Amino acid sequence: MRRFVLALALAVAATGLAQAQTPPAAPAPRPPALVVTSPAFEDGGVIPDKYTQKASPTAPSIPLNWVNTPAGTQSFVLLFHDVDVVSNRSMTDSLHWLAWNIPATATSLPEGLPNTPTLPDGTVQISHRNTHGYVGPGYPGPNYHHYIFQLIALDTKLDLPSTATREQVMQAVNGHILGKGVLVGRFHR
Repeated sequence: MRRFVLALALAVAATGLAQAQTPPAAPAPRPPALVVTSPAFEDGGVIPDKYTQKASPTAPSIPLNWVNTPAGTQSFVLLFHDVDVVSNRSMTDSLHWLAWNIPATATSLPEGLPNTPTLPDGTVQISHRNTHGYVGPGYPGPNYHHYIFQLIALDTKLDLPSTATREQVMQAVNGHILGKGVLVGRFHR
């Protein structure tokens, strides 16, 4: 019986040694991150006045480009907001543009998109003033504010009307995000 137990212990030890000597498989490489850029300014740079309320209350939208769309993307959401604003002493910041159902095949948004509820390609857009489309930066204070363009790749299209709120869009996005890309611009008057 002792020989059997000893043989069994040696067999188990040998199996453990063989497993310990086998290197684990290398993890699959991560796909490159979604990257958002603009020909109008560098990431972290100052947003040109042309695209702001300093130039016009109806300034044209900023042109955007992106690369490295995640596999399986069905649509994009674009959130453009001033993260330095404090509204009503809450976490709410200032929404300047929210667009959803941007086609998965898109790799850019051109300058000067029309301020309509829905674009010809099916993109739906709103802003903070119950308007549709882009509203340029307009912070009047002496210090720069940070304006964030956040592009979100989704595994679905959102079934929401053009009357949807930011909260409804963000709730619908939850659980469908494949990747995010961010571009930061600064502005003050």
